Amino acid sequence: MTTVPPAERVHAVPGTANFRDVGGYAARDGARVARGRLFRADGIDALGDAGRAVLRELGLRTVIDLRQAIESEQHPDDLAGLELEHVLIPVMGELSTGRITDLGRLYLLLLQQRGERLTEAVRRLAVPGALPALYHCAAGKDRTGLVTALVLGLLGVDEEEIVADYALTGELLRGPKLDRIRRHAVEAGLDEQTIAVALDAPAEAMRLVLDHLREQHGGARDYLLAHGAAEHELEALADALLER
Repeated sequence: MTTVPPAERVHAVPGTANFRDVGGYAARDGARVARGRLFRADGIDALGDAGRAVLRELGLRTVIDLRQAIESEQHPDDLAGLELEHVLIPVMGELSTGRITDLGRLYLLLLQQRGERLTEAVRRLAVPGALPALYHCAAGKDRTGLVTALVLGLLGVDEEEIVADYALTGELLRGPKLDRIRRHAVEAGLDEQTIAVALDAPAEAMRLVLDHLREQHGGARDYLLAHGAAEHELEALADALLER
C-alpha cells in the first residue's frame, strides 16, 4: 500500500509553518491511517481570519494544546469564533534531570516522567466525537512528535515512516518562524524547550524513542496501557482512524 507523500500531507495554514495531516500512512492488517481526521501543528497563536477559516473548513472538533500553561497564557491559541473543544494538556514541566544537551535524552525523560500526560493526550483523541482533531505545541516537533509516535505506533505504522514524519519538521521549520519559537521559549523561561528547538529534528532522536517503546514496553500500545489508557479507548481510536 503506497504511503501518501509528505508534500501532500502538509497544509498551508496561514500563521503556521508545520501544520500536517497525520493520515495517509500504511498501517496494520492492510489498513491505512485515514486522512482528514487527525492533524499535528506548531503554534496556532497567529492564525488570523485566514488561518481560522482553514481550521473551520477542516471541521475540527477538538484542539489539544500540549504547551505549558505559561506558554498558552503568553501566546494563546487564536481560535476566536470556532466552535470546538479546546483542551490544555501540559507535557513538558519540570524534569528530574540536569541540563539537557541531547534531544534523544530529553525525549526519553519525557516518556519516563510524563507518560500520564502523553497518554492523556492520546486518550482525549479517543473520546467519542473528538475527531477531526488537532494537537500542537510550539514547534510541532517535540511534544507533538512524541504524541504522533504513540498514535502511529498504536496503529501499526512502520517505524521508519514514523521517523520520517518526525524528521519532516526539520525541513519545514526554518527562518523567521523558528526564530519566533525560540523567542517564545526564552520568554516563558523554558530551558528544555529552548534547547529542544535549537537541536532541529534529527532522525536518531526518534529512533531512540521507538527503540525505548519497543524494548522497555513492548510497543506504543503497551506503553499507553501502562500509563492510564484502557483497551476500549485504544480500540475506539484505532477504529476511528483506520480505513480499509
